Amino acid sequence: MAHSFSGSLVPCSNMWPSRAKKMITVHIQTLEVDMKFSVPYRATGKEVFDKVTTTMGLRETWYFGLQCAKAGQMWMIDEKRIVDQVYIDDGNKPVQLNLLVKFYPLDVNDLIQDITKHLFFLQVKDQIRSRIIFAPAEVCVMLASYALQAKYGDYDAQKHKIGQLGNEQLIPEQVMNQYLMTKEGWEENVFEWWAEHSSGANIERDREWAELQYLMIAQDLKMFGVNYFLIQNKKGTDLWLGVDAQGLNIYEMENQQKPKIAFPWSEVKNISFQDKKFIIKPVNEKSEEFKFFTKNIRTNRMILQLCVGNHELYARRHKGDTVVVQALKQQAKEDKKRKQMERDKLEKERRAKEDALRQREELELRLRKFEAQARKANDKLQRSEEVAEILEEKVQLAEEEANLLAKRATEAQQEIQRISQENAKNNEENLLLKQRLKELEEISQMAASKAEIGASQAYRLKQELESAREREKVAKCKLMEITQQSVLHDQADIISYIDREESLNNNGDNEEGECARLDDSVQSEEIKSHLNSLKSKMDALKVDRKCDSVEYLDEDKYQTLRRITAGETRSRIAFFHSL
Repeated sequence: MAHSFSGSLVPCSNMWPSRAKKMITVHIQTLEVDMKFSVPYRATGKEVFDKVTTTMGLRETWYFGLQCAKAGQMWMIDEKRIVDQVYIDDGNKPVQLNLLVKFYPLDVNDLIQDITKHLFFLQVKDQIRSRIIFAPAEVCVMLASYALQAKYGDYDAQKHKIGQLGNEQLIPEQVMNQYLMTKEGWEENVFEWWAEHSSGANIERDREWAELQYLMIAQDLKMFGVNYFLIQNKKGTDLWLGVDAQGLNIYEMENQQKPKIAFPWSEVKNISFQDKKFIIKPVNEKSEEFKFFTKNIRTNRMILQLCVGNHELYARRHKGDTVVVQALKQQAKEDKKRKQMERDKLEKERRAKEDALRQREELELRLRKFEAQARKANDKLQRSEEVAEILEEKVQLAEEEANLLAKRATEAQQEIQRISQENAKNNEENLLLKQRLKELEEISQMAASKAEIGASQAYRLKQELESAREREKVAKCKLMEITQQSVLHDQADIISYIDREESLNNNGDNEEGECARLDDSVQSEEIKSHLNSLKSKMDALKVDRKCDSVEYLDEDKYQTLRRITAGETRSRIAFFHSL
């Protein structure tokens, strides 16, 4: 494709500092980080751009460009010096430039580096929130859930509560105003899908995964990757020109989502402009030139930049991968494999820690059981000792009582003998003595009976004491057995756990894993199903169903593209001029 340019390039400023200044300060802003450094006064746009991308480690440079922060959408020209393109303050203030996505791929899966995907994600998210890219409510909810997944990781019901993300602008304000729903209601819907992403299939749902899912949904939006410019056809009708990765699209003023006609890059041969007139020569020689008009040369220059860059990417896609792209893909493949191995290692360590914690809890539970059994046995032993002491005291009392009764019996017997002797001596007192004798015999019999009972009770108490002592011995043996068993079990469990830990660590260092990947078509169908379900749920809460001037989901962007590119080029050019 040949590119031509006619007309004069007018710089953004008519006031320049002295050329004696050899260095200028450049302040580069991105949606991720800000950088500030000094460059030579005569540095070109490409030299500054290369310094920025090298600093960031960004190698897919063909998607990005530097934009002047104070000059609208003006992109820096690689070959021209920075000082010839932007205004330099006399106060030596830094030159404000933004590093932004300039060109978009046909499919975000073609992006290779993680830093590239991350910068695309940040810019597209900002464009959707600011309504530069229109998205219906159900898509905004789904995208917000992936944005939270990318920022905070998996959903945690204990950690992430409704209302705690007050500073997060999850849904565009204009979308929220169209529905009878509180901010908490929107958060509830977003959290529901966030929780859905954090569960289910065994996938490492890290930041890169969530950002790619976000971009895969966003790229199906009709305004994704389109740069709009106000133009006029020959009749003077105001129209929108859209430049994107597919080609050139023409829109009516009231509708920037459904193009009326389109010209893919495969039909474009040459692009040029003269003053305010922009000329596109088709590949088909029989077709007339496609001409339109803009309000100023600056707009034509911006259109030409975007057309040239998008056409170069179109040509790149139809050729084999360059050496740089092949190296990037190989490096990305190795990085992905390395990250997967790291994730697998971390997962094994996490599982090992969980197993160790579980075993520790089991050991603690068993230890508590052994301690409870030991306390119980100790209590029984204590009670046995107390019972033994009481029985010993009773035995001692019984023996003393028996001895006392025996002594009384002996004394009674002696008294009988004495009385008998006296009876022999004194017959006169025989009757009285007999009566006294009878009483003494009764007393003697009673004392003997009590002595016998005391002796029997003393024998029984001795038997109980011996039995209590036997039970005490058994309780002590059981306590020693429990204590030794607890120690042996604990030592065996600890040794077994240490052996398993060493085996697990040795095996973990030698194993390699490959990350399982979901089939794209199945995933796409699941996303469509989720979006349709969410749309049905939210339609009932919509305030005014006619608040959007465009019916969004009548057909997707790819069906529209196939329809508006049908037919010959010249017939579409004629249709454009008739608008």
